[in-house]
Amino acid sequence: MGFDTSFHPVDLPLIESRLLPYLAGQGGDDDINDLIADAVRIRKVRFRAKAWALGVQAYVREHEGIDFEPHLYVWGRPFFLVGDGPERIAEGMRRYLAASATGVDGTGVDTTGVDAIAAEMIDRLDPALSGRIEPDAGGRLPDDDALAAGLAMPLRMLRGSAVALRAGQRHVRRPEDGREFDAAELLTREVPYCVVEFAAALMPGWMSRGYTWPTHLCAEAGIGAVGFTAPTPLTGLLREEFPDLEWQDPAPTIVGNYMVGGLVPVDRVADARTRLADHRDRLKCDALDVQKIDEAMAVAEQFGLGFCEAAEIYSGMDGNLN
Repeated sequence: MGFDTSFHPVDLPLIESRLLPYLAGQGGDDDINDLIADAVRIRKVRFRAKAWALGVQAYVREHEGIDFEPHLYVWGRPFFLVGDGPERIAEGMRRYLAASATGVDGTGVDTTGVDAIAAEMIDRLDPALSGRIEPDAGGRLPDDDALAAGLAMPLRMLRGSAVALRAGQRHVRRPEDGREFDAAELLTREVPYCVVEFAAALMPGWMSRGYTWPTHLCAEAGIGAVGFTAPTPLTGLLREEFPDLEWQDPAPTIVGNYMVGGLVPVDRVADARTRLADHRDRLKCDALDVQKIDEAMAVAEQFGLGFCEAAEIYSGMDGNLN
């Protein structure tokens, strides 16, 4: 079993105040449309930024002497970020997250804004590359409606499950193909992964591959995973609203594909980061993966967010990049 692992600054207040009430069937069906629209915009910004990173990678393949690590810049950090230190990385994240997507190039992306940020990143990498890189043109995103539908579908299915259960119904039907699902099973099994996946559409995480998630590394090294808890808070409100469902106690680590593992509350991120830094020489993984974990935690600190580890949010093989 392979793992496409990822490390996430995670907005727990957003999940608790907006996503979980929505999934519980509260409010109206359109109550998260603003979040979906923002996620569509950020998805297009991510796509364009990665096109520049892939463009640099293609150039480096044909030219020697350029220090470019694709597992950091393409399949590591979100967007296309060059620079050291939490403040600089967080500042780049903020700029990308604020970039607009107004359709000036016919694909729905304001390439002037994104391209300007990416050009600065290329200059940081090597000023000699300025004007020599072309963004990768090998892929194309679906249109806005298709992107929005893909982002919304898991959340709408979970909300539909809650609504069905409140009405005394056992099944929920997927509108796209009419297939029926067990509503209780969906609600008790799929929520943590789906809410983190959606939160990551608004605040992308770091990509990795293999047995590189922090709680596994700590266990393997024989050190305690300080600050990490099970991801139970990701279902908190639903457990309260549907106490008669068979809720399982989630594992405090990753034990399979398509799941969330250890979760670090906002007030424990600094402790968790310090613990890993103090024992980084005992962690059995590449130094680059330790760097990715540390950067994701550092950005979580900079933004005042929590942190979690997950599997299959992204997939390099499928071209689903961060």
